Amino acid sequence: MDTLWKIALRNVQRHKKRTIITGIVMMVGIGLYIGYDSILAGMDRISIDTMIQYSASSLKVRTPEYVADAMGIPLDHGIPDPEAAMAAMRRAAPELVATAPRTLFLVQASNYSDSEPAMAAAVDPVRDAEVFAVAGNVHDGAWLSAEGDHETVIPMSMARDLGLKLGDYILLSARTVYDNDNADEFRIVGLIDDTASLAATASIYLSYPTARAFLGESLPVTEIDAAARRNPSLDGELASSIRSAALVKAALPALEAQSVGEFAKDYLALRSSKSKGSILLVAMILLIAAVGIVNTILMSVYARVREIGVLRAYGMTPKDVKKLFVREGLITGAVGSFAGLLLGGGIVWFFMDTGLSVSKIFGNVDLGAIPVNAVMRGELRPQAFVIGFVFGLFVSWFAARIPAKRAARMEPTDALRFV
Repeated sequence: MDTLWKIALRNVQRHKKRTIITGIVMMVGIGLYIGYDSILAGMDRISIDTMIQYSASSLKVRTPEYVADAMGIPLDHGIPDPEAAMAAMRRAAPELVATAPRTLFLVQASNYSDSEPAMAAAVDPVRDAEVFAVAGNVHDGAWLSAEGDHETVIPMSMARDLGLKLGDYILLSARTVYDNDNADEFRIVGLIDDTASLAATASIYLSYPTARAFLGESLPVTEIDAAARRNPSLDGELASSIRSAALVKAALPALEAQSVGEFAKDYLALRSSKSKGSILLVAMILLIAAVGIVNTILMSVYARVREIGVLRAYGMTPKDVKKLFVREGLITGAVGSFAGLLLGGGIVWFFMDTGLSVSKIFGNVDLGAIPVNAVMRGELRPQAFVIGFVFGLFVSWFAARIPAKRAARMEPTDALRFV
């Protein structure tokens, strides 16, 4: 360590009270930024996980014709050989752990006096439960069985609206693959807790045998959904899904493979805006800390005018004096930034270990893709620690330059005569 650093360290230690106050402000600013960033990442993770578990899955494969007309929910653009396609997907992308077929279609659900439109899905009950979390959110009754005939699972909210309960029959009408209308009764065997699945694509679920008896034996599989190994990092999860989509597309060039990252692109754009907002927050807090650093070093300059004169008389140049006070500011900033990392790390650990109940914070407010019964946990983002520490050092360096320039302009003779 050179002489200037030693003198700067000694001076920081001599003015402990001012250093501690400035350091605390920096610690709080950086700690809050890291904690806030962690919570935002946790909210993003819940939203993306909900999309994966209820609608988009990690990877969705459909025909190009279906994708082009997806809003129309067509039944004439099915996947030619879904079993072969699912096997090829797992071979091409080893990180895919399960695949399941689905066919979406529109229905009118009725209790014979009232009705409401809904999206329905024909599923393979066993394989669908390996990819999606819908089966795990059956609140009353049970999930579909492969052997069940004329059975359906509907949301609890629909049952309330139509005055139906478990074991009742619901009348469904829909357009068949033969382009005619059909209606039939289905026994309600399960009620889904839809507070946990507001982002689900479908509301009503039928097994493939039941759906084919209802809509036609030639009912196609219109999409294949895949589940991947969960990545501890959201960014890693999105990158993995994009990589899997590319591998599947190469293996199945006649089909369209879309990752959850593609389905979530609008949300991810919003996420980027939120991240910029969190940086603005820490910038405002550190601006206050910068004022503290300017004040601390400026007071140090006036308290040490004679000392500056002695240093100049012993041959220290104005540049050296400037460096001395800048280094004092950097030391103060480094102490505050490091303390901020410790505080931020504690906040992140708390949210990762304990989490916060979404329902306790927001009550029953509709949060869109975030389930009301979810536990919001933080996510460890090393880049937030790096940004916080570097930003704290930069603010300290920039703030210290103002009083350092004033100290450097002092003439030795004037400083030595200062009383």
